[in-house]
Amino acid sequence: MKKILLILLFTFIIKTQAQEIKSYTWDAVPAFQAIPEEYKKQPAVILFDKRWIHTRINTNLYGFAKFKMEHFAVKINESSEISKYNKVTADDNTTIRDTKDFHARVIKPNGDIRVLSESQIVNSDLKNVKSIVFEGVEKGDILEYYFIVKENPTSNGIEIYQKDAPVLHAEFTLTESGSAMSRVYTSADFHYNKVKGKTFFTADNIEPLVIEKSSKKFRNLVKILYLIAGSPAEMESKKWETYFKGFLRNKPYTFSNGDVKKLLQKLDLKDKTDNEKITILDEYIKTHFENYEEGETINVKINITEGNSKLARRDFILLYKYAFDILKIPYEIIAVEDRFIGELDEDIMTFHEFTDINFYLRDLYKFISPSVGYLPYGKAGYEYQGTRAKGYNVQKKEESYVYPLVAPSDFTKITTESVVTLNPDLTKVSIDKKFSSTGYIGQMLRYSYNDLSKNEEKKDLTDFVKEVSIDEVDTKLLEHNVENLEFKNNYTNTPFVINSKLESVESFTEKAGNLLLINLGKVIGKQSNLYQENTRKTDIDLKYTKEYHHSIVFNIPKGYQVDHYNDLVIDREMKYDEDKNCWFKSTVKVEGNQVIITIDEKYKAITYPKDIYQEYRKVYNASADFSKASIVLKPIKKK
Repeated sequence: MKKILLILLFTFIIKTQAQEIKSYTWDAVPAFQAIPEEYKKQPAVILFDKRWIHTRINTNLYGFAKFKMEHFAVKINESSEISKYNKVTADDNTTIRDTKDFHARVIKPNGDIRVLSESQIVNSDLKNVKSIVFEGVEKGDILEYYFIVKENPTSNGIEIYQKDAPVLHAEFTLTESGSAMSRVYTSADFHYNKVKGKTFFTADNIEPLVIEKSSKKFRNLVKILYLIAGSPAEMESKKWETYFKGFLRNKPYTFSNGDVKKLLQKLDLKDKTDNEKITILDEYIKTHFENYEEGETINVKINITEGNSKLARRDFILLYKYAFDILKIPYEIIAVEDRFIGELDEDIMTFHEFTDINFYLRDLYKFISPSVGYLPYGKAGYEYQGTRAKGYNVQKKEESYVYPLVAPSDFTKITTESVVTLNPDLTKVSIDKKFSSTGYIGQMLRYSYNDLSKNEEKKDLTDFVKEVSIDEVDTKLLEHNVENLEFKNNYTNTPFVINSKLESVESFTEKAGNLLLINLGKVIGKQSNLYQENTRKTDIDLKYTKEYHHSIVFNIPKGYQVDHYNDLVIDREMKYDEDKNCWFKSTVKVEGNQVIITIDEKYKAITYPKDIYQEYRKVYNASADFSKASIVLKPIKKK
């Protein structure tokens, strides 16, 4: 009897907690927070954005479900904003089981309230998903709605609160019942609250979203992330050591340990050092296997010793693992997270969508990214430089930390050598160009060229070569060839080289009286700039340190001499830290009938504080300034 009563009581608690969110409603007469003076001129102001998620998981007693409530109100200050907010769909994802409730109303500036009728709330294109359209909305109106949906539970979720408009008040509540367990991760803007035993998170006066170049966009967003586990045991299994052990117990889809032994015999690794063994293995895997695209059916009937097939992401990892075990090479399996997205939790594996599994060879201080096709064994992926990775030492059976260092700027270099000759009409130019790239850029371009060269559509490859050689300048590619195309060149950081002959379609010259202006700056291609970004809200975060070295030789046409070239001479350096500085320096000299230009541009760090943004901006804009600069020729006076 006591057991039955406990079960009934437990069931009642679960139903009560689930019912609480389903009975949510709004105030009959809304009261909104006063809009601060600094936001009154904004085109729209979000008065509040409240979200509540409740998950129940108890298959034995009351099934499983996730209930989600969203309550939103926005004041429209400019008519241009109406179309952004007058169409609402109740969370149109693929997990909806039912829309439990949906209400919407318009509050006029004079306080009149117009509630949308049920007939105006219709089914969307997705089953069980409702949507509404606010009609007759005018400048000054407030649009308010809330809906409650029932979904299938998900293992985690993201709620982004930052939008184009300021948000006066944001609120997030996460509750669970039954065996469900949860964790919440918030950006720094949110504060923890506990009132009458209920916990929730709030943030006030969230500034409008500003997209800035070279910034950790997702990481900087004002957002909430949450993790749901079906039971205490499931949450416990996410702890790093348990997670790694479980991951290593996975079995491959397409091969066995015996198949890997045959592969290693084929690769003939006898009398090789561990470094040589891994290099040979890595080259074979990266040149013989590709990733499956999302949704593709996995083929389990392949022979890994023949290669030229596709592997599932998990199989890439396990292929290396089996090989290391057979070769008795000590390794650590590590979890890494893109620094532009976030950082790993100290205790548990949280969001598998953001986490990548790599290998670390501590004795060699080298990394392997198993399923990243362009990245060779050696340095960690650029996304993980300067981060802290969580590891597990398989031989010692203990957790570890790994800190991938930032690669120096001379690892990733772009070098160009261009010879420019004016065509007989003195308007267009012919360019012989050698483009050379190493490091992360070289690896990605080498991979892309190999991939495009397999396409039947040769235009894709032509467009790629033109874009790499002289980006966004209208040219005709007459011919090209490449050097060091093989993947093995990645291990020695041998440059990937494109030699091209180009002819401009657009004009490179302009006449001013008897003077001839040649836009030689175009030869480096169109350059991105920060002309419009006068202020900076976030630190500057670059993908990798890098260097650019350009050489331009211009053949002076017969009958002309150089009048001046001052606009092509630029010297800018950011005075910050000798080990992290960046600079742009171009020099010009005239030798005989040639103008010789050299450019050196360098970024020695991947992060610069926003406090020195103006200095950084001057350096960054220098290449864009150069690309617009011209040399001036004048006719040689006849004696």
